[in-house]
Amino acid sequence: MKKIFGAAIFSFLASTGIAVSAPQSFYGKTLKVTWNETRSQRVHGEGEFQNRSVPLSFTVYVSSKGQLFRRLTSSSSKTTGSTDRVGDSTAGSQGAGTIAFQGNTMIYTANNGGLGRRVRVTFDGGSSCSAEILTGTSGSQTVRSNATGKMMDVQSVSAGAASCSVQDGNAFAG
Repeated sequence: MKKIFGAAIFSFLASTGIAVSAPQSFYGKTLKVTWNETRSQRVHGEGEFQNRSVPLSFTVYVSSKGQLFRRLTSSSSKTTGSTDRVGDSTAGSQGAGTIAFQGNTMIYTANNGGLGRRVRVTFDGGSSCSAEILTGTSGSQTVRSNATGKMMDVQSVSAGAASCSVQDGNAFAG
């Protein structure tokens, strides 16, 4: 099922005429989306599954030359962790992800070992935006926690309402 999920998203993106590059009006701006995911999870192979609320944020900066910089941040009750990426697509130990644009809509899709996520953001070219998060899993999956680095068994996941903001400048600059 996870291969079907990934193939379906790829086919959807290819068939909708989505361009990889950000619109010019978004150059030099930072977009930040925050939400909570409710997960049934446990440390890999340890104990019973427990429901947890996991706060997440996804930040994207588009440079004045159109280069994408992104960060996914998640928190546990004791720590916070982030994964930074440069460019419109990547794959690594934390899974694979792609950013694409269609007009003033950005779609980020990611698959981390069968745990899928789609972040869809519509912005007005100025300072307002709205976001929608879609998550899913094809049964119990083992993934690396962004916050703790531990391997986690995730039985189910659902995303709550998202908030979104746009600001001028680079949120990653010191």
